[in-house]
Amino acid sequence: MRSSSFLYFFFKAWWCLLVWVACWPVAAQAAAERDVPAPLSAKAGGMSIVPFMGMFEDTSRTLDIAQVRTPENEARFAYPDNPLKGAESDRVLWFRVRLQLADPADALREFLLLVPTVSTHELRFYGPYNDEGRALGDPVVTGMRHPWATRPADSEQMAWRFKLPDDQVYTVYFRVESTFARFYAARVWDLADYLQETQDKRMFDGVCYGLLMGLAIFSTVMLLVFRESIYAWYLVSCIGALLALAGFNGHTLRYPFAHWPAAASFFYSMAPPLWAISKLMFGRSLLRLSDYAPRVDKVVLAMVAALALAAVYGLLGSHPLWLFRLVQASVVASTVVLTVGAVMAMRRRYWPAVLYCLGVTILLLGICAIIVASWGWVAWTPQQMDMTQTVLVAESIVFAAAMASRVRLLRRSEQALTVRTQELVEALGTDALTGAANRAGLTSHGEAAIRAGQPFALLLLDLDGFKGVNDTYGHAAGDAVLVAMVRRLRAQLRAGDLVARLGGDEFAVLIAGSPPREVIAAMARRMAASAAEPLAFEGRSLVVGMSLGIACHPADGRTLADLLRAADSAMYTCKRRPEGGDCYAFASELQAG
Repeated sequence: MRSSSFLYFFFKAWWCLLVWVACWPVAAQAAAERDVPAPLSAKAGGMSIVPFMGMFEDTSRTLDIAQVRTPENEARFAYPDNPLKGAESDRVLWFRVRLQLADPADALREFLLLVPTVSTHELRFYGPYNDEGRALGDPVVTGMRHPWATRPADSEQMAWRFKLPDDQVYTVYFRVESTFARFYAARVWDLADYLQETQDKRMFDGVCYGLLMGLAIFSTVMLLVFRESIYAWYLVSCIGALLALAGFNGHTLRYPFAHWPAAASFFYSMAPPLWAISKLMFGRSLLRLSDYAPRVDKVVLAMVAALALAAVYGLLGSHPLWLFRLVQASVVASTVVLTVGAVMAMRRRYWPAVLYCLGVTILLLGICAIIVASWGWVAWTPQQMDMTQTVLVAESIVFAAAMASRVRLLRRSEQALTVRTQELVEALGTDALTGAANRAGLTSHGEAAIRAGQPFALLLLDLDGFKGVNDTYGHAAGDAVLVAMVRRLRAQLRAGDLVARLGGDEFAVLIAGSPPREVIAAMARRMAASAAEPLAFEGRSLVVGMSLGIACHPADGRTLADLLRAADSAMYTCKRRPEGGDCYAFASELQAG
């Protein structure tokens, strides 16, 4: 068994060696075919030099340009088959590209070698080297570790200005040290064309920043007015998005921290997790996950805690690439989790969740391109960053619309609550037995009329003989009389007048306006006549009388209490009259007498 195993591995090793020997000349020939100079010319939109770029990784991180240009290291430059597809990683890369003018007339034209990155810690340009090995220019060192003044072309992206004096072949080297190092889609531009081309990009960035600043101001105003945490989280998410985009576009180093690169690097690292955390908390508040989806709410809080810990860990300078990948993963995962929460909220007819779903869907569709490219799943292109920037701003706008929908929903709920409260207040102001207003209802209406300066007449009514009905026929008969009295009184009144039962067999009628004295007297006689009509109850005929005291506002009193006292005095004056006299009395007559 041992000899057979040995022979198997022996022949397998020889087979692999033969395959490598057979393929090595082919691979070497392919590499040699690609190690040709790029035909340099001034093209609209710049000229891609990706197919002509050789690269190798400096695992020691210590090689200088002299060491790189030795034959041993020159042989290390390779040409990947799919160079723009690869995962980001913390490493040092060396690149080499040979350039040759396609048109000798372009000699001494100023070109720009653009490396589309703003996050590189340090980037060093060397050359161009002629065939004698002499550099035509001094080395240029720039990057996020260096002040803005080190940028030779005043460009947010890493760029290097150079000229070729003739149509010979020249070699350019550049060294990239970055936490997010990968193959870069480098291009060569005519300097004037590049400066003109970037105007559109800067205008696009300005519009995005302006929209985010406007949304931040909007959320600040909402926070000051409503003082709810949801507006605070939205404000922080807008600020985080603004800082993240400014960092990704290189503007934090160019404008606020031109002389303080460490601060620009700090915000470049911390703005994305700040945005991700605030976005999660905003979604949690908007969707009311604690009410509609408690389990989803716990998942969101766990994700927030993980991001916060990762941000602190990244702040200490350890493994910032892990932090970025965690933020990227959280964006995708949180979109799924919050979409589940939004669906659960929509099932409760919470319609702001619809707009929230739209916002997170827009973000997911746009940002996934750059995320999967950073993971090495698809090829990277500069346009992916513009797409991410667009969808991030679009998501913030949709979220603002969702907040407006929430405010509208809360306003409708508040209006419905106000109506319900009014109904309850009116219910509290209603006599349970007769359906007439009670003393609180009379007080509410009367004092409202007094505050509004509206005139009215207050009639205080007392049933004569009601105690006898109660004592003789029982409380059920008395209740029937009371209910009938309210019905009969309402039949004599207008729609705006009020009937109230103050307690026992005592009633009050509030007649709106200032009808003439004769009209009030006629209404009083009709009320008394209606009350005197017999009421059939369980085969018996129940009869009661009525005495009325009348007081008018404002002539007989400025307050409801004064009017009640005046009407009460008039009513008892009426009761003391001999039988056959008027059933009503005006308080003003007593004062005149």
